[in-house]
Amino acid sequence: MTKLWLDLEVPTAIAQNHKMLVRRLAADRATWGFWHDWYLAMWEGRFTDWDLAIEVAKIPDDVWSQGAEAVAVEIETVRAARLRDALPQAEIIEFGADALQFSARPIPIIKPDLIGATLQQVEDSLEDVLASPSNGLSTTSREVRVIERTLRKYGNNPQQIEMGFVSAHAGLTRQIIVADLPASEENLALQAALEEGAIAIRATHPDVAENRAILTKRKFAEMSQEQKDVLADALPVLRAISDQALADDWEHDIPALINTSMGPLPSGAPALPGADEATRIFSRAAKISILLRSSEVIHAIDKGAPYKAARIVLTVGGLVTLGWTLLALV
Repeated sequence: MTKLWLDLEVPTAIAQNHKMLVRRLAADRATWGFWHDWYLAMWEGRFTDWDLAIEVAKIPDDVWSQGAEAVAVEIETVRAARLRDALPQAEIIEFGADALQFSARPIPIIKPDLIGATLQQVEDSLEDVLASPSNGLSTTSREVRVIERTLRKYGNNPQQIEMGFVSAHAGLTRQIIVADLPASEENLALQAALEEGAIAIRATHPDVAENRAILTKRKFAEMSQEQKDVLADALPVLRAISDQALADDWEHDIPALINTSMGPLPSGAPALPGADEATRIFSRAAKISILLRSSEVIHAIDKGAPYKAARIVLTVGGLVTLGWTLLALV
């Protein structure tokens, strides 16, 4: 696409009206944020998300008749649903009205004996690696922490096992390629065990396999400091509205994503781990955003949750927007 005016000078009256309109739309992003971004993208000749534009055009007339705020809510629902579908996870996000907290319920293990043997193989391989300092890994290494966390916390969660193994495998592979870690027998055995474990999960859980096929096509842009600040500011809210298990995941994934570069390395080695953390964060934010469209959930939150619903909606909506921004150009 090209800019609207090409090399022509924008007429003064139009330019002045343009600046005034942009300022007015930016003054109330909760209501006009989508239109602000859409208008600027069209003006600058960089709008490409026609699928979203078509979805917005399909919003029922009765919603449009309710005014700009109602349309904004519907647009956010559409955006959240599309982000959820773009970053699939085989789990269900639920809201507990009694505890006033969100939780993640995993899909059941289909072949527990096979998964148990797979986890044991990875655990044994990790033990062999840590037995010798010459392998270059220790209990403080990121890959070791990811593996131990997966073994300790996610033994009954096939989606999380697969993502943890893929993340650790990517980190090991990158470091072995650039010679940060030796290609020792123990390191290669751990690398192979992680790969075999991820393959075993996909072989027994087609939905996890389908998710991985989708996610391998996704690329995240590297975050600016301002975008990292959005994530950091969201953490206390997300922690407060989640049960212990989900809060623990936010505590792990957000700092990991903030401190991890997700761009390709100059050497051509695989990208640093981070994509799976991003997937969990933004997929879950999208699902929570959709649940927050329920009046029952909003009323329950306003009765006793640590944060008012308006603050939670704004925070989660910001993450949905950030997720789409980072997935731009995909």
